Amino acid sequence: DDMATTFRRWSDDLTPDLVSRVADCCPVKDYASCRAVCRAWRSALPSLASRPLAPVAAADAGVAVSLGVCSQNARRWSRLVGLHQPSGLDAETCCCVGGTRDGWLALVGAAAGKPASGAVLLFNPLTGAEIPLHASLYDPECERAPKVVFSPSPTARDFAAVSMCRPNRLAVQRATEGYSSSLVVDIEALMDGAVVADIAYSEEGKAKVVYCLTTHGAVHVLHLDRRRRRRGRLRAVEVEPLAAGAFSTPYDTIARHTDAKSVALCGGALYQVWRRPGGAGSAVAPAGMLDQRLLRVSESEVFVLRYDPGARGPLWVEVKDLGGHAVFLGANDAAVRVVVDSSELVGDCLYYWDNTAAPEGGYEAFVFNVASRGSARRLPVAGGVSSPLWYFLPAWEKTNLKKPVQYDDSLPVQYDDEPDIGA
Repeated sequence: DDMATTFRRWSDDLTPDLVSRVADCCPVKDYASCRAVCRAWRSALPSLASRPLAPVAAADAGVAVSLGVCSQNARRWSRLVGLHQPSGLDAETCCCVGGTRDGWLALVGAAAGKPASGAVLLFNPLTGAEIPLHASLYDPECERAPKVVFSPSPTARDFAAVSMCRPNRLAVQRATEGYSSSLVVDIEALMDGAVVADIAYSEEGKAKVVYCLTTHGAVHVLHLDRRRRRRGRLRAVEVEPLAAGAFSTPYDTIARHTDAKSVALCGGALYQVWRRPGGAGSAVAPAGMLDQRLLRVSESEVFVLRYDPGARGPLWVEVKDLGGHAVFLGANDAAVRVVVDSSELVGDCLYYWDNTAAPEGGYEAFVFNVASRGSARRLPVAGGVSSPLWYFLPAWEKTNLKKPVQYDDSLPVQYDDEPDIGA
């Protein structure tokens, strides 16, 4: 009895930091086993749901959706196996063009069995659920694939989806209590010569809105349900500019020389992210109309601005933090993650994709530290990333799956050490 009383498991003697370092050097399929060793290890290791995934090249022909997860410390990508595949799209032409933070994707491509016609649908690769969308949300003739944002946890009877189907044209589909409608909103008259660069979906209480960011940095708000709904009819859609004045010097100049722009909601605040893409070179221009000092905007430079509706009037101000969050930008609706000590994610950082810097086309992931303004490449994936999209597994208790998620560690990658972006 004395021996049993004094016995101590060896796993209890390892600090959370050491447990995290050991687990991150394991293949992802063994990561879950590490979390199951004991309660202390489970609390030290974040759930797989906190790790970002991305669409990767399919291992087999005929597979439309293939997702991989990266362990940065272990320098390894692992493929998610056992995913459902969409039945409504041709696998060879399928492309991910949107995603939410609860396991759903927006897919476009040729309709299954009808290569001449395009199709778009919402799809959950974990459960196999599909919601076909109206054809107006996808224009196969447009050179650029659309970005589709939609309401979280959609169902066939209750959802909202908005697509950037063409420059200055948004396609909207809504379903409420079984009533469904679709329309195309032409917003060219509001753009003042600019085009829509990005959109973000938000549900503020009962209000459903989509923020539309232009290439000039202006933001317009698409209200999906502002007016009262009549029986059997959905509410009218309205568009109005966000009440914000011009940018102060030198940001009015910077806005003209940062072609990649994104809009995101983080911690209840609205942000813009401006970036000069890789491969675009640097730009030199006067800082402002009354300031002839030369301003240099370097290649891959990133600027983060937050909307401040202060008492002196609304302003966009540059910030040096994101409230400790990690923000993921891409074809997905911007995902926000709270960073914990045991996570390999870094707080106050932006994770984004750049296709001009990736070898042989495709997309390459970068992380930008807002506080230190340092950038670094994320671990590349063998075979490439097919869509500039981040995907997160939903919380396990919400997936309703009968079997656990499994991984195939068939995507090993090694590359030179990247610069440290700081904590």
